[in-house]
Amino acid sequence: MSAITREEPRRLTPTNQRAMSLCGVVLLCIVCIRQASSSEEDITGYSGQSVVLKSGADRSWSLSRVQWSIHQNTTFIAGLKNGEVVIYTFWRHEGRLEINIETGDLTIRNVTVDDSMTYNVALVTSDGGRSQSKVRLTVRESLKTPDIQTTLHSLIDNKCYIALKCIASGQNVNLSWTPDDEFDGSYISGTPNSADSSLVVFASFSGNRNITFNCTASSGQQTMTRQMTVGCSASSSFPVVAVVAGSSVFLLIFISLLLLWRYKKNKGL
Repeated sequence: MSAITREEPRRLTPTNQRAMSLCGVVLLCIVCIRQASSSEEDITGYSGQSVVLKSGADRSWSLSRVQWSIHQNTTFIAGLKNGEVVIYTFWRHEGRLEINIETGDLTIRNVTVDDSMTYNVALVTSDGGRSQSKVRLTVRESLKTPDIQTTLHSLIDNKCYIALKCIASGQNVNLSWTPDDEFDGSYISGTPNSADSSLVVFASFSGNRNITFNCTASSGQQTMTRQMTVGCSASSSFPVVAVVAGSSVFLLIFISLLLLWRYKKNKGL
């Protein structure tokens, strides 16, 4: 009678145990991310433009359902179900929404400041994976092109003196003056006036000719520039008394600003 032998179960080595534990952790993390991932994003848009709210979907995912909503009471505004786009009737975004069928991204056209809020998106993939994201949209007023006014232009002894005032609309707008490259005269900018968001430039150059100055308004990532070409001619000259008085005041202001600029420059050295 032959003896029956029993094989002892193989025991895992410490190395194999660590490898299996690591695989289990990685698999658990993947499942958790796919089943209930959540993220938040902040984006900034400007009135009159279009903004794209990212759904956060991975390119490898096959989306079966997308649902965009706003407010705490979950007001649905747009969605995607089995490849069909659904745009809900809602007065705030009427006629301005569209969804990317592949990514689930939401585009809002012609945004306004009232569109600033948190947008929620829920995704469901074809294999049952779920994901939720929030996008906080902030819409700011678009920067407008500044206006330029001529406050002085006078021709004295074949030398032209001008003063230009640049005015911006809106708050927290920075203004700056620059002449074209061919300008070979002298110029200096005054101190920005915060009361009416304006900046004056004083310039002088020889000859009866025209020169071009650029006023640039900037706020955040926005920049707008307006040009003005000005010059002096015999017709722009005033009566002698007015010319002498006006030019004296202009030269006094010009020299004062120049001395102030040199003082600040030397002080900073």
